[in-house]
Amino acid sequence: MQAVAIVQARMGSSRLPNKVMMPLCGKPVLWHIFSRVMRSKKVDKLVVATSILQGDDRIEAFALQNKISVFRGSEENVLERFYFAAKEAQADVIVRLTGDNAFVCPEIIDDGLSYYEQRKGLDYLYYRNGLPLGVAVEIITFSALERAYREATDKECLEHVTPYLYQNPGYFQCENYPCLGEDYSRLRWTMDTKEDYELVKCMYENMYEEGEYFGYMEALQAYQAHPQWSELNKFIPQNMLRYQGEK
Repeated sequence: MQAVAIVQARMGSSRLPNKVMMPLCGKPVLWHIFSRVMRSKKVDKLVVATSILQGDDRIEAFALQNKISVFRGSEENVLERFYFAAKEAQADVIVRLTGDNAFVCPEIIDDGLSYYEQRKGLDYLYYRNGLPLGVAVEIITFSALERAYREATDKECLEHVTPYLYQNPGYFQCENYPCLGEDYSRLRWTMDTKEDYELVKCMYENMYEEGEYFGYMEALQAYQAHPQWSELNKFIPQNMLRYQGEK
């Protein structure tokens, strides 16, 4: 089984332009995502899926500089871009990640892939409920992704990749892994606004050290120890679309 992590990333964003290349402790957000995903023991390949727009040349150059494979495709039809990126990478199963989630954890990716391997016949897995927004991962079989690409026509499905799967349980075997312990899904650890970025920057400046790694539990403990951090983006509403993320 070839497990491929695909990171959707682009420079254009109406609310926070260029966010994937904004600095965190002296390195771009995208660098930290690469570094964290590459610690996974189960991901065989990492690919960045960006658009063909000239503005995204910077993402391609940065990825190649860091020896990361790049696929470029449609700006608006992200499902198409994602599908062809997975096809080119010869993926059997895909871990969907987005370029605005700087707290992606290799342990959570690996736990999700281990669970997926145990659940024979599963087409789609959301792993896992109860995590802060920006930490959970989606795992998709290539066959399910291919069917979604061939059949989906709704704008939401084309823009956000996975809704066609979980909105059609008659076609796909989908599962949301249940919450473990306290539910922290109310927390915003993604980067969609300036306020979100300020929170992520504060957390990184508190925890990140060159060459070192911090996981989800360390981040949660630090967040709980600094209640003032929650004030930075508490007025930003959580999007009701479960799997928004960077396009």
